[in-house]
Amino acid sequence: MKHHYSTIDNIHTTFSDIHSSLTKGESIIVHMERPNAHGFDQAEFLLPSVVCTKCMGFTEDELIKLTAFVKNNSPLIWEIAREDGEIIADVG
Repeated sequence: MKHHYSTIDNIHTTFSDIHSSLTKGESIIVHMERPNAHGFDQAEFLLPSVVCTKCMGFTEDELIKLTAFVKNNSPLIWEIAREDGEIIADVG
């Protein structure tokens, strides 16, 4: 992930540049991780749909809060990605 966004409650949030595809449109991958005793708890979301595509180690309640965080911060994430990032062409 290219852009570091925040660290809240020891959860690090980063996100990718904008991926663009003729068939899928534009998307951003948001990655969240938190250290644990054996490595990291991880969650990954896809914007603009705010769908969790991967989750390991977070409880259901934590996942609900992470989803709300991504949804609430989505406009700012898009803005930062457009200003500071690149648009990457996806294949397919």
